[in-house]
Amino acid sequence: MRVKNDSYRWSMRWLNRLAGIGAKLRLPMFSMEPKDMIGEARRKTGLTELGDPQFREAMDRLFANITEKGNTALGKIGGHDMGVQACINRLRLQDHLKRHPEVAKMKVERPVFILGFPRTGTTLIQNLLALSPDRRALPFWEIASPVPLHSDPAKDLAQRQAMAKARLRVVDFFAPEMRYIHEVQFDSHEECWPILANSFTVVNWDMTCGWHEYVDWLMQTDLTWAYREYADFLRVMSSRVPDHRLVLKSPDHLWALDALLEVFPDACIVWTHRDPSRSVPSYCSLASLNYRVQNEVVPREEMGQRVQQSFRLGIERAMAVRERVGEGQFFDVDFRKLLDDPRRVIDGITDHFNLTPVGHGDMDAYLNLERNDERGNHRYSAEDYGLSEEDIRAYFRNYIERFGL
Repeated sequence: MRVKNDSYRWSMRWLNRLAGIGAKLRLPMFSMEPKDMIGEARRKTGLTELGDPQFREAMDRLFANITEKGNTALGKIGGHDMGVQACINRLRLQDHLKRHPEVAKMKVERPVFILGFPRTGTTLIQNLLALSPDRRALPFWEIASPVPLHSDPAKDLAQRQAMAKARLRVVDFFAPEMRYIHEVQFDSHEECWPILANSFTVVNWDMTCGWHEYVDWLMQTDLTWAYREYADFLRVMSSRVPDHRLVLKSPDHLWALDALLEVFPDACIVWTHRDPSRSVPSYCSLASLNYRVQNEVVPREEMGQRVQQSFRLGIERAMAVRERVGEGQFFDVDFRKLLDDPRRVIDGITDHFNLTPVGHGDMDAYLNLERNDERGNHRYSAEDYGLSEEDIRAYFRNYIERFGL
């Protein structure tokens, strides 16, 4: 599968025109005003307490950037919905912690964080590590709705899973190519960056949405407060299965590794590495799907340059932290070795961090599962985004030499 459409297909163009009428009429669903989204969230939940007030500056700057950039009418609906849902999650978190004060005292002990550029094998490692009976990864439905909605566990599970399935049907309509690039199911283990979206502190919005000024500001900001909120969400989710160590993954943690380790000083960091001449264009292809929804047209060359720059910034920031804290908390994984012998790589990780080993039979069973996005189904090239493999390798020369890529 190669992403060929750089702009809306005819059905989305018509939907955007219809949505444009609503935007001109200033219907509530198109508002980019944070105060309107907060008010809507409070009306829907009947709750008022939003937690750490630092989120307001991040939220204000984000939606100021969206307004300035001039997203499409469909993009504005998506942005408004995201803002309202984030505020709803914040409200529910504070209410849950107030009603269950014991949860706030829980420790998230020695979580495993898998980080590295997108398209470098993080999904495979997460799923294999989570096969151990004393560990678990977070499914999409739980990440999307991190706080219980109902006191009855069965009803709560059904409600949150139904919401996740509905969200994925929307994704499938707007980006049908996604299933062949990175297949997401309502119960598949996914990246945890949507938890940070509740604090409006998501680095990948730079590359997937084009909100550059907002992320440039974010990179100059101490995000420790956001990771403390992230930890609170993890506590709520861990309280459901308290005897399981979390296996989390998100490339976003590269850019904020200092804040992550401030909040989780005993974290086990698995860092994946792949030749950037492959991971950069692969991610450009994936990121273009969301960019297209938000902006109608994908500026391929601009995206190629921005992804390159952002990736290198992530390396530089993470390496600075690594040099300061030392090597003991890190385990490096070469993408090629992971593909050649995943069992050996997982054994190396569990041995390095003294974790419960994963049975090879369990790993083999997972590796034999068929997926729409299995290796070889996603096709792309650096030239698609105004780049060349040689130039990418030159741009990342220090990184390539450091990790033998």
